Amino acid sequence: MLKGLLSAAAMLAAFAHAEKVVVIIGSSTAAGTGASTYDSAFAGRYAHYLPTLNPAWKLVNLAVGGYTTFQLMPTGSKTPANRPAPDTAHNVSKALSLHPDVMLLALASNDIAAGYATNEYQDNYDTLKARAEAAGIKVWISSPVPRSALDSASRQRLLALRTRVLSRYAPRAIDFYDSLGTPDGSYYPGFNSGDGIHTNNRGHKILFDRVVAANMTAAPVVSVIAERGKLSLRLETLGRKGGAMVVQDGLGAGLWRDLNGRFAAGTYGP
Repeated sequence: MLKGLLSAAAMLAAFAHAEKVVVIIGSSTAAGTGASTYDSAFAGRYAHYLPTLNPAWKLVNLAVGGYTTFQLMPTGSKTPANRPAPDTAHNVSKALSLHPDVMLLALASNDIAAGYATNEYQDNYDTLKARAEAAGIKVWISSPVPRSALDSASRQRLLALRTRVLSRYAPRAIDFYDSLGTPDGSYYPGFNSGDGIHTNNRGHKILFDRVVAANMTAAPVVSVIAERGKLSLRLETLGRKGGAMVVQDGLGAGLWRDLNGRFAAGTYGP
């Protein structure tokens, strides 16, 4: 039994220290525009925050200012006329090639500003989410931030996109609009960076807090339990009731599954 416990503990220790990746794909707000420095932007703050949860976690930020849903589409996607092609260095295919544990899709309102049809960017959001989930990646999607520098009709489309993101992609949707924007789609003055498009340091801090609150990493706690001659390995998720999961009962070789749904071979026995 002791040998089994030590073997299981060694395997789980290896899991705990394996590199874990959060990747962001998106546009200028995710790239840090509006903040005085990248470290003051929500993504820069989150990059510093992740290792405090676990030194194995890191952030890879592929966001590029000005990008729409089309630049993020999978490599090889058929691009409609007068629409930008996927950027193979920053799109969802590139993100998946990094084998992330989590992906955050953080777009603003560039599709709307470009005059693209509503069904186009709605379909693209769905495609991006589906492609990542098909690869076994957990996907969070942020709503757009306000945009004062749009006409009234376009701001109504922005508000409709926010509503769709929060309803369609719940519970893995993050509200980047609330507290920053007025009911008409514009910024409250205290959160406008000055260009009517991006938020300032104050707003980026709110976005960071909301990303943290989303608990995208679902940091696991591992325990090894021996009872009546059997060995049980259990992963528990901090801050989530009902997150405990027995991944292997008994002694011997087998497969166990982590909270990201991935399988790993393990041998542990007497």
